[in-house]
Amino acid sequence: MQMANAQTAGDSIQKVEITGSSIKRAEAETISVVQTLSRKDIEQTGKTSIAEVVRSISADNNGSISGSFTNGFAGSASGVSLRGLSVSSTLVLINGRRTAPYGFGDDGQRSFVDLNSIPLDAVDRIDILKDGASAIYGSDAIAGVVNVILRQNYVGKTISASTGISGERDGNVNSISGAVGFGDLQADKYNVFMTVDAKQQKRIDQNSRDKWLGQADARPWGGRDQRNGHTSAGNAGGSSFLGTLRPLNAGVPGKVTNLPGSCDPINLDPAGGTAHDNTGGGCLWDPVDFATIQPETKNLNVFARGTLALGETTRAYAEVGVFKSEAKTYTTPSGLTGAGFDLVNARVNNTNSGPDQLLMPANHPDNILGVAARPRWVDASRPRASDMESTVTRVLAGVKGNFADWDYDTGVLYAESKTDKTQNGYYRTSALRTALNNGTFRIGKGVINNADVLALVSPTLFNSGVTKSTSFDFKASRELMELPGGKMGIAIGAEYRKEKTDSQATPFTDTNDIPGLGYSASKGSRDVTALYTELAVPILKSVELQFALRSDDYSDYGRSTTPKVGFKFTPSSTLAFRGTYAEGFRAPSAAENGDSAVAAFTNIANDPIRCPVTGLALDCSTQSVGAITIGNKNIKPEESKSYSLGMVIEPIKNVNLSLDLWQIVRTGEINGSDPGAVVDNPAGYPDAEIVRGEATSNFPNLPGQILMVKAPYLNAGKTKTSGVDLDLRGRLNLGNNGKLTSGVTVTYMKEFTRTNADGTVLEFAGTHGDVNLSGNGGTPKTKVRFTLGWENGPFQWTSNVNYVSSISNTNQVGGECLDVDENDVALLGCRIDSFTTLDTFGKWAVSKNFELTASISNLLNKKAPLDVQTYGRINYNPSLHQTGAVGRYFTLAGRYTF
Repeated sequence: MQMANAQTAGDSIQKVEITGSSIKRAEAETISVVQTLSRKDIEQTGKTSIAEVVRSISADNNGSISGSFTNGFAGSASGVSLRGLSVSSTLVLINGRRTAPYGFGDDGQRSFVDLNSIPLDAVDRIDILKDGASAIYGSDAIAGVVNVILRQNYVGKTISASTGISGERDGNVNSISGAVGFGDLQADKYNVFMTVDAKQQKRIDQNSRDKWLGQADARPWGGRDQRNGHTSAGNAGGSSFLGTLRPLNAGVPGKVTNLPGSCDPINLDPAGGTAHDNTGGGCLWDPVDFATIQPETKNLNVFARGTLALGETTRAYAEVGVFKSEAKTYTTPSGLTGAGFDLVNARVNNTNSGPDQLLMPANHPDNILGVAARPRWVDASRPRASDMESTVTRVLAGVKGNFADWDYDTGVLYAESKTDKTQNGYYRTSALRTALNNGTFRIGKGVINNADVLALVSPTLFNSGVTKSTSFDFKASRELMELPGGKMGIAIGAEYRKEKTDSQATPFTDTNDIPGLGYSASKGSRDVTALYTELAVPILKSVELQFALRSDDYSDYGRSTTPKVGFKFTPSSTLAFRGTYAEGFRAPSAAENGDSAVAAFTNIANDPIRCPVTGLALDCSTQSVGAITIGNKNIKPEESKSYSLGMVIEPIKNVNLSLDLWQIVRTGEINGSDPGAVVDNPAGYPDAEIVRGEATSNFPNLPGQILMVKAPYLNAGKTKTSGVDLDLRGRLNLGNNGKLTSGVTVTYMKEFTRTNADGTVLEFAGTHGDVNLSGNGGTPKTKVRFTLGWENGPFQWTSNVNYVSSISNTNQVGGECLDVDENDVALLGCRIDSFTTLDTFGKWAVSKNFELTASISNLLNKKAPLDVQTYGRINYNPSLHQTGAVGRYFTLAGRYTF
């Protein structure tokens, strides 16, 4: 492909609008770094959803959300995190316009668009703008823009169906879709089309896989044992299917007593693994038996668009989209006790021990000790379950055309996203306390409690999250004066939108009355107005400059003005240099500065006070602690500066290479509670509070183990990320044997540093850090996608190789290993292995009207690397290695055009 458009007399070059600029142009290679996935590219990935396609791009990194991570606040939704700067800094658009974000924030904080809600069959292409904040689409696009372009018109009728199944004969995905369109804009002066897409996905149970994927005890493969139910030498009794009791007056180890019942010898492991001390003989159980690799879901997506010609150049258009989904998830049974923060009374509530502890009275029928005791138990028959129903509605009406040499487009948009969540299997502490006192709630192996009692102590929990966005926008562009390099172009635009958020908390979590379930709620609204302008200045045939300026006015924060400048230097038809500089601004969300709070759980590397003294793996290895973050009305906006510099070259005919350097510096980054940073340096966080439990009997002079860390949202210094993007594409004509196409995209992250509020500088690139971010996915330095395709007549074949580099199992470069054994020796060499998969896709146009496609994902059945650190899943990382947990997967599809 020539980068400079050759034009001969009589040629007509159609100008189009390309993501990254509002000025229509004929050249595809723009000043900004834009990766485009055409409809054909999307099809050849073999993936069945937009979420899978977008999250597979090389620029996606730490902080992205996998739909398989069902235990988070935004369970079953999927979001993209360009450059690892989180989903809230990546702007997802539909046809260049915003839509309503998911009803529940990621980690209760970050707002994002659920990629699952975008209809695959209606997509024409996807543009990924990678050069940071965009003065065209929104200054809050600090990490970049993903612009999903839907079909603008369609004539005909098609019906498609597909079915998929894993090599383990589970995880079936069946879908059917159809499109119908009629009316020719030129002849009939109108076009109307509609697409319908329905999909059903079956569950994959994690214990159906082998080796470390199928069991929590990963010691045979160099990992650690993550089973539950241990009884330690420190006189602590973990929750087990048998249940345990500890009398209040227990002053020495050995007083924890197991309730009657049999236990498989394999679950009486005396060591209990490197992270647990089971010398007290607890009956261990495997949480993998309650884990899923892929949730059960049902989706229905309807999209319709109509266009009416009002004259030679004027078009009125309207779009309606409705997405409905259902997801069913489950996880381990609930324990009876826990620690959390009572927001109503502003106090820590710890039912494990201390004044708020949950007790079984001496006269309870299951109390074999005859004295008041602390009960621990999990009911194997009652896993915790969550059902989520989401509805996303998007309605748009607008007019576009040409007036007085101006190309204009104006529209009114309403978008709403609503998610209803129903949860079962959790206990309500206050009711449980009453039922234990009167003896109506029973514990022990095989116990089945009365339905009326369960309805009181374990009620069904309902809550909803709703976001709404109403907007009006206008933009126009035209050519101005003639310059030596061509005509100057200008674009102007304005936007008004009203945003509303109402994310309800799960009932009873505001008083910490539900053990093991975090609190998250936010409510707020604001008005945003924006003005922007852009200039394209071709000062010479070989030199073009771009200038853009955007001013956003937030009703709750005031005004911010952000510029963008860029250049493109084309010394020859086969070589171009380009670069951009942009500034960004992200105002705090309702979750960050409103009447809000988030109570969640995260991991810290070790306990810096207890570990040096006890030497116990329980104190010296990764441990889960509560992270309580409250809204801060004094929080300031995030600001950013982004830079890109690169070249585009055609070294030989039909071979194109682009190489771009990028750097983004984000200051005033809004972070929630970071227990690891607070525990390592309490003096650096004067507004934070570390809450510990009671001292253990084997170390009575030491403070107890860390239960939680409470802190407000804060502007935590700055983040700097930089790296290189490479995009190489080639074509080779084989004559009668067809043609070959190939391509490789590489994103290399050179650095990802964060300066915390206390001045500490952490380097995350190439590590498992930041462990507090979105399921603890890690920050790999290198992601590569290589594609090789062949076409000949009715046949197509494509193979894709996907590579994710290894990461160190530390929170930062040079940090302590997050997982060690009892001798403080790093597990797995303190590294998570690299991961390479091969996908293949084939297409056969059987006739003019009928085509068949087949694809195999993870053709070589590569297994996800063992990762005992991530809390998104057990023993593997769903953010990086999900296809390695699913395994080889087959999909067959057909499409008929009437």
